[in-house]
Amino acid sequence: MALWKLTPLDLTDRNWEASSHRGMAIVRAPDAQAARDAAQRAFGVKTRFRPGAGMTPPPWERDELVKAESVADPRYDPEGPTEVLEPSV
Repeated sequence: MALWKLTPLDLTDRNWEASSHRGMAIVRAPDAQAARDAAQRAFGVKTRFRPGAGMTPPPWERDELVKAESVADPRYDPEGPTEVLEPSV
């Protein structure tokens, strides 16, 4: 599997209220979308957005809020299940 570095881009966006973590994350996953999904499952929280204000995808799944890049880092084992490796959750 690949290692993915997910880097938040615009922390001023109000949708970050839906995440318990707003820093860089390393995720082991087969592709960028699976890495984003794993981060959202690990860090996603409910918000108090006003009902009817419209739904937007969670921050970890939005290209304009998170950059996803494949990385090679000897500190992390690329073998194993899809999971967030850093920060440890």
